[in-house]
Amino acid sequence: MSKEAGIFWIGGPAAAGKTTVSRLLARKHGFLWYSVDAHAFTHEQRAAAAGLHVMGTGPGDFDRRPMILEDIHALPVDASVVVEGAFVTPAMAGVAENAVWLMPSRDEQLARLERRHPGGVHKDYVWGWNLVQRQLEGTNATVIVVDGQTVEQTLKAVEQTFGATLESCPAACTTEERQVLLRISNRQLAEQATERLRLGLTQQNWVFDCECAQANCSEVVELAVEEIPTLLAQAPPSIVSPAHSNLT
Repeated sequence: MSKEAGIFWIGGPAAAGKTTVSRLLARKHGFLWYSVDAHAFTHEQRAAAAGLHVMGTGPGDFDRRPMILEDIHALPVDASVVVEGAFVTPAMAGVAENAVWLMPSRDEQLARLERRHPGGVHKDYVWGWNLVQRQLEGTNATVIVVDGQTVEQTLKAVEQTFGATLESCPAACTTEERQVLLRISNRQLAEQATERLRLGLTQQNWVFDCECAQANCSEVVELAVEEIPTLLAQAPPSIVSPAHSNLT
């Protein structure tokens, strides 16, 4: 089976739950969590080097799919990948059974955003809902309406959508292989944090996946930007929740 056949795509607007659900799905099944949003800066740089984009002009409308596939083909572990993010479109992912979009209603999105950002909701988040909705119109894309759902309920709905394919695709089997995948995604988050700090856009604390690599682990580790380089300089598992430190 090719690596491209082992790709699961999850799209949706802000506050749909796609990042949380994708991270949990990947950890549960031994897949890599690949955040398109976390790769945004590196994708822009690569597109600019290819003459497809001008740095500093926003996220751009270049095709990210070739770069995503290039990253996946270069993985050191033969495992499937959960690709997620607001940039995931039907044109990028296709509308087969390995692609799904999580959609809150406008009211649900606003309520979630207000809980997430009590100081005020950025208008771009709401604009993004309209953009995703337009992209889905007229397609046969699978959409899960997430209104009123818990994270666990949405995760179950996504697993039901992907069906038996989840169990037949390649996955990391050993603790060491799982830790490699967790470190890849954690390192990309660290690069995103560093770049946003450089641009004056970042928050001080970032949430990373626990590298204990247990399939049932849903723990995250909150780190200050200053802590990240030291921990990433060590072999995994150096980013571990205190609740799971006895497992490493």
